[in-house]
Amino acid sequence: MGIDAFLRTESGEELASVPDSAMVLSRAASSAAFSESRLLRYLVPLGDTIFNQAQAPDLRDDIRVYVEANGRSPASEHLRAIGELVEKLVSLTHAYLWFIGD
Repeated sequence: MGIDAFLRTESGEELASVPDSAMVLSRAASSAAFSESRLLRYLVPLGDTIFNQAQAPDLRDDIRVYVEANGRSPASEHLRAIGELVEKLVSLTHAYLWFIGD
């Protein structure tokens, strides 16, 4: 299984999602690919990770740095899609970005 990303309200309503059916994010999280990041390093393939609005700018920076360093790799393309969820999270209160692994 991959690590699927879900933007949700605090009541659980799903606002948007990015599935990881090809396990791109899961493989990157299992490697050392995110080890130097502030927040992406906390993604785990067999667990859940949740980020809030206050963490969104740091997450956005992590994604930008990774994409700039890795060009058009599959992980970069996947993170670009997740970046769209992060941009929405920046402007939402009482919303969270869930990364669901399993």
